[in-house]
Amino acid sequence: MVKNSTILAIDDTPENLGLLELILEQEGYTVLVATSGEKGVQIAQSQLPDLILLDIMMPGWDGFETAKHLLNESKLKHTPILFLSALDDVDNKVKALNAGAVDYVSKPFQRQELLARINTHIELSRLRNHLQEQVELQTHELHHSYEDALSLLSIASEYRDYETGMHNNRLGLYAALLAYKLGWSDEDCETILFAAPLHDVGKIGIPDRILHKEGPLNAQEWTVMKTHATIGEKILSSRSQHNKLLQMAAKIADGHHEDFDGTGYPHGFYAEAIPLCARITSLCDVYDALRSSRPYKKGFSRQQTMDIIVSGDARTKPEHFDPNVLETFIFNEDKFNYIFETMQTGSNSSLINQYYRLKKQW
Repeated sequence: MVKNSTILAIDDTPENLGLLELILEQEGYTVLVATSGEKGVQIAQSQLPDLILLDIMMPGWDGFETAKHLLNESKLKHTPILFLSALDDVDNKVKALNAGAVDYVSKPFQRQELLARINTHIELSRLRNHLQEQVELQTHELHHSYEDALSLLSIASEYRDYETGMHNNRLGLYAALLAYKLGWSDEDCETILFAAPLHDVGKIGIPDRILHKEGPLNAQEWTVMKTHATIGEKILSSRSQHNKLLQMAAKIADGHHEDFDGTGYPHGFYAEAIPLCARITSLCDVYDALRSSRPYKKGFSRQQTMDIIVSGDARTKPEHFDPNVLETFIFNEDKFNYIFETMQTGSNSSLINQYYRLKKQW
């Protein structure tokens, strides 16, 4: 037998349950019993057995109906069900297997055959679960290694542009917050969390004499500077065909300087023609840029930043932003302020852990 295994037997005949209980306990199994399908499902939900023995002919829910309810439970959908029935015709055997059973044993059963099949299916189930755990672990590790590599790429772009290393992390959290408040799924919020920090990766391709110029850029230099959006899109889209994160990052790099009123660059896209992920990132980038100090300027106060974004000035106007995104930002600005004030230095916590910690407060 497989050690420490629990078996649930569901049968409306007490004598049958007594016999199964005697046989299985002699083999060292822990045995649970139920005299109806409804009761069996309740016990299975609370005890999570390793295998379920199920009769077909029962009052109330028959075996097929019971199997349907068992397999609809997320915690039980991989639990092996072995039908144990006096119905020995082929049609019922096929119906049982189509209902999700892993095996079918006819009554009266042979003790050694039943024990052999039980042991085999429990062992197979445990091996499958172990394999699934290993696949999930390796996928998790690969996913985080990939995110680490993208984080390093975003840090590299920051060091090209007078950044401290925290601007991009804050930007990712701002964007994930807005996406969450706009109703995005956790999966999509996680994607923009890591995609938004790559918005300026194209600055890697801008010459230092332009990128680090202390005075204002002339028209020719400004034309070169604006190419960082298309450079970033090309860098990120070159390997993004089957990668959702890179696809979003490429859209953000290309569109985070597009304005909702069509006055932005590089394409002059208007309104919903700009991907929503870029519209979100655009506002977040403006907010953090206004509040942050640079060698060529002091950071604006919280109130000054809000006044500029809501009322506009020479740098930006409210019509540059998606109205729905802007409204959501205004309603949640206190959370933006919290992120800005608490994330001025590095953290030992990963970006994803910081996101879920903050989400609990949101």
